Amino acid sequence: MKASQEQQHPPQADCSASTQRAARPVRTHRSTSGRPVAAAVWAGAAGTLCWLLASGETRAAVDAAPWLVLVSWFVYVAQWLPCLRVDGDGFALINGLRDHRIPFDTVQDVEVRYAVAVRAAGKKYVSWGAPTPPGSFESGFEHVSDLKSRPHSILPSNERLNQPAVTTGRDEIAQAWQDARAAGLRSSDGTVTTTWNRPMVALGVVVLLWVIAAQLF
Repeated sequence: MKASQEQQHPPQADCSASTQRAARPVRTHRSTSGRPVAAAVWAGAAGTLCWLLASGETRAAVDAAPWLVLVSWFVYVAQWLPCLRVDGDGFALINGLRDHRIPFDTVQDVEVRYAVAVRAAGKKYVSWGAPTPPGSFESGFEHVSDLKSRPHSILPSNERLNQPAVTTGRDEIAQAWQDARAAGLRSSDGTVTTTWNRPMVALGVVVLLWVIAAQLF
């Protein structure tokens, strides 16, 4: 009976780890400039059409409409839609036209530089919508102008390294993978799933054909 009871402990631990992974909330990370840029472009496109129509330039408005819609579609795909989501099982890179689902157990490395890139299953997947690098003040360098003027070798007491750290969304992306490894990676089929955003692709084709038709006729 004692041996039987001891054999029941590992499944309980696995169940606990699985429950912890499932309980992790889905976190969505975006570039801070992406959506404001898209909104500004849309406002400009709508304002241009309204101005042309209010001025009685109906023909000019008709000629400009397909181009403005094409630009609006492009900023939606390239600026508004892209993001990086993290859940208990892995990363989801939403890149506008193509999305990548990357389980944690396929991840080999997470590069957090100017762009966030995930190396998984022998390939490199770059996120279009992950947060961009913070500025020097956001990183905790309160006296950056003074520190940058000094050589590394003469900084007393590692002054540059002792500045207060600030956790950013980019830090959380890499930390999520480290936490998943520490908690135990959930087994998957070992592949990264890539899918096309078919509605956006179809809409882009329609708008592009509209632009071509407007130029021909």
